[in-house]
Amino acid sequence: MKRFRGWIILLIFIALCAGGVWLTLQVTADYPNLGEPVSYSVNLVDGFELTIEKPSYSPFKGYTIQWTVSADSKDVYFLTVNSTGFEYLERCIDGQWYRLEHSQDNFPFNSMVFALGGAENTRLEGSIVQKYNYYGTRLEIGAYRIVLEMKSEDGTPHYLAAEFNVRK
Repeated sequence: MKRFRGWIILLIFIALCAGGVWLTLQVTADYPNLGEPVSYSVNLVDGFELTIEKPSYSPFKGYTIQWTVSADSKDVYFLTVNSTGFEYLERCIDGQWYRLEHSQDNFPFNSMVFALGGAENTRLEGSIVQKYNYYGTRLEIGAYRIVLEMKSEDGTPHYLAAEFNVRK
């Protein structure tokens, strides 16, 4: 037993460190709150499609969801980054979609406008990193979707959405 004492102490030390990290991550978990229910229609703009890659997860920054909008249309739509952005994260509960609330009200982003559609702008890529988009660092098990708000030239909002599931 004496010759294995060092290995046993090392294993106990590693187990204590791993337990401490796990406990810290559980205590510091930040789940976003449900906001208002939403009832708008999505994916009704001909020639525009939103796709997402399988979300990746990090315990320190939450989910990262890469998205791509492909546009095969002569019509031009605008995505405007303002105080709340144009990307939203929503959760479905009992068939009703709810927009998730941000953990802060003021965003440190400058206003920008992206034009999509027409002959030259046929693709736009981006991502939502849960922590850096102020949606906390965890999501509960369930159905979610990314929603992008586009506006037509007359200012009418249109929404593109792509769903994903969170399983733990």
